[in-house]
Amino acid sequence: MHFNRRLHILLFLSVFLYQGCATFVSSKFVLDSQRPIEYVQFFELLDRQVGEAGVQDASSFKVAGFPYLRTNRFLTGLKDDLSSAAAKQQWILWLQQLDLRARKKEIQNLPADALKDLTRKLDQPAERKTLEELTVFYSQKLLIHDQGRPDHFQALQKVVINPDEYSTALRIIGFYPLTSLPVALVTLKVQEEFSKWHQTPVDQLDTLGKLTVYGPSQVEHYSEQSIRLILERSQKNILGVPIPSADDGKLLLKIFAPLIYQDVAADYDKIGEVVWQGNRVHINPQRPTVYYYFSHARFRGEPILQLNYVFWYSARNGPKSPWIEKGLLDGITMRISLDSAGHPFMLDIMNNCGCYHFFVPDQKTVKGIIPAPFEIDVFVPRWLPESFPQRRLNLRINSGWHQVDHIATDLTATQILPYRLVSYDHLEMLPHEDNGHESIFNSKGIVKNSGRIEPLIFFPMGIPDVGSMRQRGHHAIKLVGRSYFSDPDLLDRSFEFEKDIR
Repeated sequence: MHFNRRLHILLFLSVFLYQGCATFVSSKFVLDSQRPIEYVQFFELLDRQVGEAGVQDASSFKVAGFPYLRTNRFLTGLKDDLSSAAAKQQWILWLQQLDLRARKKEIQNLPADALKDLTRKLDQPAERKTLEELTVFYSQKLLIHDQGRPDHFQALQKVVINPDEYSTALRIIGFYPLTSLPVALVTLKVQEEFSKWHQTPVDQLDTLGKLTVYGPSQVEHYSEQSIRLILERSQKNILGVPIPSADDGKLLLKIFAPLIYQDVAADYDKIGEVVWQGNRVHINPQRPTVYYYFSHARFRGEPILQLNYVFWYSARNGPKSPWIEKGLLDGITMRISLDSAGHPFMLDIMNNCGCYHFFVPDQKTVKGIIPAPFEIDVFVPRWLPESFPQRRLNLRINSGWHQVDHIATDLTATQILPYRLVSYDHLEMLPHEDNGHESIFNSKGIVKNSGRIEPLIFFPMGIPDVGSMRQRGHHAIKLVGRSYFSDPDLLDRSFEFEKDIR
């Protein structure tokens, strides 16, 4: 126990010192670079107005000292593998594009009064489009200026870092080495229950209401050749990262979109569209919607594409849901990982709070689980159905608690309610009735109005706002240990794979 406590103190000090070093490096670079004051002032004014309005987009992470760049865990993970000038330039351009996408959302979400105040200070028309164009202009100007220094990339390597979703301070205060033991026991007990569900014939699972089936409104059938060609086209960049075109991406999403067999016992079990109702996030069940985004990871050290499907409920409630987890808003994220040839070799699922994460691997690809010292190993309750991907995945979800209790490809449905596929970006600049926009997430990546009482109980596990619904990039998926849904090395760190026979 004393060893674990000392380990956490050392970890806290090392993180503190590393971040301090990064701040020093960025400050020195900025002081030495003699940036034109016009470029600097633009970003200072924009950041101040965005901060005062509380509309920072948290889907990516700012880079200290470089206001025109942002990162995510995948891009941060690439920084030490860039051997050529072309690779470094491509990486920096992706950091820049990530920042421009985030700033577009922040500009859209600025209240009208804040927009007028900012454009007045900039002596520009009070138009969001003008502000977006200025952002692109100054971003490019500042990048070109900074790249005139020979130490630009070396400075970036030190300051492009990921924030920690876990608080070591909370773990120290909460005597984590002791309090994690009962949490680990409860976690293992819950995993046993989940395993029983997945081994139980589907017709023997409890149903509290009516089984309602949701499916994609536009269906595309699986074609191995088509998917392979899409992946080949998508990897034609210097780093071989699969980035499909808009049309190819939509085709992939339609091919792998699941059928959702939802046990509907009450309105809180109905999947719906996320909308604003006054100042509160509301789920409209009259328009079933699944939100999507793409992400990247590494598989056997090589970059791969992941398809993320996210859907929402109005609440977690009902007799099956633990009382401490009940509250407004709930949801599920399903992710499919494709290898470089387009074969789906891994499915993983979590609730949108990051809770109850589990993997469903392809049995021909995964050889075994790699043990995680001082943590609970990754949870694998079953294998992918052998008929997948030729046949569409069927997810059966229980009432109230909203846990996936069965996965198949052969469930039957007499009626299917169509759902729309909508970009996850929509949630990050959601329209109001007054034509304004507002993200459903706050500046810390937490869904507004989705709080639970769980932080009062589980704060020693070190996850602030544990139990609340979270934004992409902010899902801590282990109470005991440290692990992130967006960790690009999660697969390689968790599994031993068979040799590639394809």
